[in-house]
Amino acid sequence: MMSRPHGQGGAVSQIDTTEKLPDVPETGSSLLPLFGLGVAGIAMLGWICTLAWGAWRLVDWLLF
Repeated sequence: MMSRPHGQGGAVSQIDTTEKLPDVPETGSSLLPLFGLGVAGIAMLGWICTLAWGAWRLVDWLLF
């Protein structure tokens, strides 16, 4: 059996786990994705309305 130097082996981790990490506020981090989804929804609705308006004008021009 080999002898180990003093201070190595035995202990899995020497990190003190009694200190707690600061809590991250959940409300602030969830507003940015919600804002992004809102902007994406408005942009998608704008594209749908633009395409519908263009199709309406094209049909109006072809029929009349």
